[in-house]
Amino acid sequence: MKTRFLALSLCGTCLLGTSLTAQAVAYDVLWWDSTPTYAGQAPDSNRQAMSDYLTSFGGGGQFNSNYVSSETPGTLAAHLGANSYDVIVFDATSASAKFNAADITAIQNHYSSKSNLLLDGSLYVRSINYNATTTFPGPNGATGGLTANEVYQLGLRGGGIMIGTDHSGFQTDANQVLGGLVPGAAFSGITYPSTDGVFYGQDLLNSLTAIAAVDVFNHWDSIDTQAIAATGAFTDFLGNSITLYSQVDVADEPGGGTKFSYISTSWQPGSGTTDVTDPNPGGGGNGTVPEPGTLLLLGAGLLAMRRAARTA
Repeated sequence: MKTRFLALSLCGTCLLGTSLTAQAVAYDVLWWDSTPTYAGQAPDSNRQAMSDYLTSFGGGGQFNSNYVSSETPGTLAAHLGANSYDVIVFDATSASAKFNAADITAIQNHYSSKSNLLLDGSLYVRSINYNATTTFPGPNGATGGLTANEVYQLGLRGGGIMIGTDHSGFQTDANQVLGGLVPGAAFSGITYPSTDGVFYGQDLLNSLTAIAAVDVFNHWDSIDTQAIAATGAFTDFLGNSITLYSQVDVADEPGGGTKFSYISTSWQPGSGTTDVTDPNPGGGGNGTVPEPGTLLLLGAGLLAMRRAARTA
């Protein structure tokens, strides 16, 4: 253990002048698509486009994303029995169950060593045949950048699970996964985004790539179907306490009322807020953002810990 902490300190020092995006090891990602095609609105090709975007992001080297489409219970358990990943993305927008007990056990096994969670109530509409803003990677590449930032944050923290879905009535498979990990936590509702909303910290807007909050908002505003992501204090299936924090809160039209979380995580966002209408890539217009050196130290240290764990 002392050797690993020494490696963490040294690596954090030697990478201070480099970019966090220069990873030594690409994150292995499983993009598991249990979403029906909905008469051509969400064909597999659209869902795979998000997975392929990760693999090719920045010319490659950040992610190795493996896309699998299956609505058959038990298929996931068999797949995870033969493969391992840093991050699993559940592209899960269905009115019916898509996983069985063996699948949930396999998901729990992954979570047991990679317990970071990200819940996204807006993933379904990110790549569907509906309008110009739902053509991936979205306005000015913002929804593609958002996806890359989300998966990157999970990988950076040692791995985990991202669950993405849509509004109530189509959250059954997503809540199967979430309920198997964090009993009592669930996606819910349907939202109608107003301009009264904020992103917290920089995780979603400016970690791997800088995107403008207004571009993401314009995408959401064009198709009002986002789900409410669970937030609050829970106990996971292992008996451990877990808090789900909102990364972005938005009030329904016309604004001024209760804000709902569209995306939540098992880690607390950084300081500062960015209005959802902020046009500046990277945001941070309403408060303090982390110093670049702080981000580099954090990223370098976590990557060093990950490499040490792989070679232990």
